[in-house]
Amino acid sequence: MTDAACEPLLETTSIAKYFPLPVSARDWLGRTPARSIHAVDQVSLTVRSGETLALIGESGSGKTTFGWLVARLHEPTQGTIRFRGQDVTHLSGSALRAWRRNVQIVFQDPVGSLDPRLRVWQIVSEPIRAQLPLRRAAVRERVAELLPQVGLPSDCLDQYPHEFSGGGRQRLSLARALSINPSLVVLDEPTSALDVAVQAQVLNRLVGLQRERGLSYLLITHNVATVRYAADRVAVLYVGQLIEIGPVRAVLTQPVHPYTKALLAAVPVPDPKRRRARYRISGEVPTLINPKPGCRFAPRCPFVIERCRVEDPLLRPVAEFPDRLVACHRAEEVGSIPPETLIGSGPAPPDRPPSN
Repeated sequence: MTDAACEPLLETTSIAKYFPLPVSARDWLGRTPARSIHAVDQVSLTVRSGETLALIGESGSGKTTFGWLVARLHEPTQGTIRFRGQDVTHLSGSALRAWRRNVQIVFQDPVGSLDPRLRVWQIVSEPIRAQLPLRRAAVRERVAELLPQVGLPSDCLDQYPHEFSGGGRQRLSLARALSINPSLVVLDEPTSALDVAVQAQVLNRLVGLQRERGLSYLLITHNVATVRYAADRVAVLYVGQLIEIGPVRAVLTQPVHPYTKALLAAVPVPDPKRRRARYRISGEVPTLINPKPGCRFAPRCPFVIERCRVEDPLLRPVAEFPDRLVACHRAEEVGSIPPETLIGSGPAPPDRPPSN
């Protein structure tokens, strides 16, 4: 991360995305209740210049939806998105198209996001042709210069996506995103479909490009090893809400929120002689359809008290853990549990501490 990383590049304030559902049957008073899926709900985040902010959570937690909101591929239901201090929440038309030079996205599926009918130079140059009035020869020349930067030969301009491996297609997606020199790149599970060796190659390339170009990344992933290697800070989403954010090393070694503890305890341990974590949670993930008040993790939390069931916890600093924000009423108590308890070298935490 560069010295300029303290400067905010992108800021979201209470951003939300609700997807309305079809009208259901009327209730006994004859009313038709409105129902919607709260995919992202009141998320406030800052991506700093030159940093990699990782966004982690279970499948369905809202990570990809948040990434699409940042790239303005979804229209937010409420909240504000600022880029270098400018409100870009409601940009449209030519203003939105011009702004998109700043933020690009690498989609999760490198196969589905690449048109199989187009050649490499046409795929990579899509943003260029949308933004700049260049002739075909100039576009091809620009693509040929870009491909080696992502680890592809410059003489593959006329090949098709199916002629590349999974890693090659991911590099094509990355080249397309970088073709107009954005400041922020949203990386949606950039290594999920790749084997371990290719994952390392792609991550090394991403880190190298970040240093060369001064890029900022919003890294959406479920892979904790990827977060540990490539990110500066990590934010944890649960059922559409941000529950913990802080420096990578601090969060991964001493998580504070009960869900973060459980999420990291579930990561496989490579040493077969090492005892597995005994920190477990039970129950099902709550519905995203018109969620009830209170902490959304309360039905599964072993530290729940009555306050958790009725009052939404706010994201707040915790004095004992510098540079950390946590949305938990009992953060100070939960965070004080020794890390060795979570990795299996001590007794398991109590199933349910007595209520206050």
